[in-house]
Amino acid sequence: MLIPKKNSYVSSEISLFDRLVRAGEENSLVTLPLQFHAFLVECLVEHLCDREIVHSILAIGFLSSASELGEYGNVMLKRTGDGALLLAGLFPERAIRLHVSSRYFRFIGQAAYANLGAKFQATGRADRGKFYDEVAEHFNLLERVLRAARARPETEWNAFRRFRANIQ
Repeated sequence: MLIPKKNSYVSSEISLFDRLVRAGEENSLVTLPLQFHAFLVECLVEHLCDREIVHSILAIGFLSSASELGEYGNVMLKRTGDGALLLAGLFPERAIRLHVSSRYFRFIGQAAYANLGAKFQATGRADRGKFYDEVAEHFNLLERVLRAARARPETEWNAFRRFRANIQ
């Protein structure tokens, strides 16, 4: 998504998060396909004011979404997958505070998106289902871009310290 910095038709949040995702792609040396780039921007904008995402228990959300039918279940699965993706990419230290493996967010997110994809395919929305299957499959790539977006640029001193630690 190539959005100019200032466009009266595009909200400032979209432009801001578009730049954030582009910076993540640059820092991680990953070029996301356009649909994944747009998905990350949309995910960030959608959860911009969602304070509960940091405090939600993803496993409970995932399990309760399995028992829900229709669109409400789909929304719960997407919310669980989005929460897992944002926590894995932007707040990985949250796993330490929760006393879970760093892979916890990835497993929950992949499972939520895969189930969402299966639900869409079962209800005749194959294109949408295939998209969420691809999101589940490339979850770690999306996570890596988000992690790189939050990373501080490396200074020469930090690069030297890392190099020195590797040779000792």
